[in-house]
Amino acid sequence: MTNNPDWKNIKRILILGCSGTGKSTLAKQIGKKFDLEVIHLDKFFHKPNWEPRDIEEFRKIVKELILKDKWVMDGNYTKTLAERIRRANFIIFFDYNSYLCTYRVIKRNIKTKLGLEIRTDMAEGCVESWLDWEFIKFVWNFKITYIPLTYQILEESKFDKKKLIIIKSRSEGRKFIKNLEQ
Repeated sequence: MTNNPDWKNIKRILILGCSGTGKSTLAKQIGKKFDLEVIHLDKFFHKPNWEPRDIEEFRKIVKELILKDKWVMDGNYTKTLAERIRRANFIIFFDYNSYLCTYRVIKRNIKTKLGLEIRTDMAEGCVESWLDWEFIKFVWNFKITYIPLTYQILEESKFDKKKLIIIKSRSEGRKFIKNLEQ
């Protein structure tokens, strides 16, 4: 992780990482603090009942979203990642281990189902089921399946590494958020 960036010149922030890393929560914090529109890609990818959009329809939506002047966007969706990277002027990438992400997804699921947490980052008509094992398997395998692909896309994009923060642990994440709050 690097030092805290000069936020006054950052207008388009991309937040990447596995489910359960805190992408949506951080996006909301950054959006509020720096008056940026918060865009949760899950809201645009899914139709009601978790029906995925056609990839070309989703690409078109993403292209419209990234043309906006100011935003903080969370979500992975590697098929649109290169376009989003080209438009972003800052990237925060959570590269947490599978144990932590899986634990946090299960914890979030239980809290949501018990009404202790309200999810505002999901598409309308998408209701979480109790412990969706396919999703948990996706989260568990994210580190070996999608993290290397994300690094590859970042490398191929030649994104300025000075404008990229990679957070690899909860302590680094807490330190980043503490610096953000100051």
